[in-house]
Amino acid sequence: MRPRIHDKYLVARFVRIFVYSVFSFVVIYITVNVFEEIDNFIDHDAQLGEIARYYVFAIPFVLTYVVPVSLLLGTVFAMGILARRNELTALLASGVSLVRVAAPIFSIAILVSVASVFFNDAVVSRANRIKSDIMRHDIEGRERLNPDVKNNFRYLGADGFVYLAETYSHENLAMYDVVVQQFDGNTMERRIDAKNARWNGSRWVFSNGFVRTFGDEERVEAFDTLTVREMTETPDDFAQEEIDEENMTFAELQRYIERVERSGGKVQKYLVDLYFKLSFPFAGSIFVLIGVALSSGKRKPSIATGFGLTLVVAFVYYAILRVGQTLGHNGFLPAALAAQLGNIIFLAVGLAMLRRANR
Repeated sequence: MRPRIHDKYLVARFVRIFVYSVFSFVVIYITVNVFEEIDNFIDHDAQLGEIARYYVFAIPFVLTYVVPVSLLLGTVFAMGILARRNELTALLASGVSLVRVAAPIFSIAILVSVASVFFNDAVVSRANRIKSDIMRHDIEGRERLNPDVKNNFRYLGADGFVYLAETYSHENLAMYDVVVQQFDGNTMERRIDAKNARWNGSRWVFSNGFVRTFGDEERVEAFDTLTVREMTETPDDFAQEEIDEENMTFAELQRYIERVERSGGKVQKYLVDLYFKLSFPFAGSIFVLIGVALSSGKRKPSIATGFGLTLVVAFVYYAILRVGQTLGHNGFLPAALAAQLGNIIFLAVGLAMLRRANR
């Protein structure tokens, strides 16, 4: 499909409004957040350069929310101007359908949504980690922990093993004040308490402790040294960087889910969050669908009304999205459906509105 003159005309106006909207929303967010954090910055004598770096790495996360809203705003304003100037009426009267008129905007929205999937995964997750690191260490002055030493260590292993230790030292390949629990589903089968555990090159060797076995009755046995063949975790597993689930990439969250499954744990919450990474970026495309219908109806919204409708649609969408996510976390909805609930509802509403506006 070759672009026509009215395609270029519409795209130029849409892109201009979209870029201005993104820039404005980012500036508003940073301004509001500065006022929220100003006391914290002053209390810690934060330097201007550190604050600037913090907000530079905050921008990718902000974009995930403002880009869909900006797509909607650009659509409402660009199509609304066409409608108010009767240019849309002229195009429709010449035999061009509403869907064909808005096709360039739909194409841009889909491209932006697909790009957002990769942007959120490759950029936003890592930027959030750096942003948190800047706040904790550069601004608030908290001491950076030795990556080879982990205090209050906790690791979810395979085959139902959960490792707890006061300290894990990767340099010494040892855990100190160790508790290892082995579960079968939600039932604890065995617990090992040991003074320490050291890696001998192929196995963890526990020293000076007790083994409790739970069944019809509890049995306790003391040991000087103990190895458990079922344990497959190695020091390299324990040395991996600890990342919040929210800041994991798609691949990292997939691996975490597999690990939780192998340990016999529940993965419903993490599956919802995994599918959510694929559903949320397409909010912009659905917003554009609604925006075309809103701005092309018989009643032409003013600029103020268009802006208000944009905010209402965005807030309602995000509310439904979070409701679906919560229902998924609690197990009331399947993970895939919970992550897509907002998209399904708004896609149905958008298609119905577009069909009515296209009559």
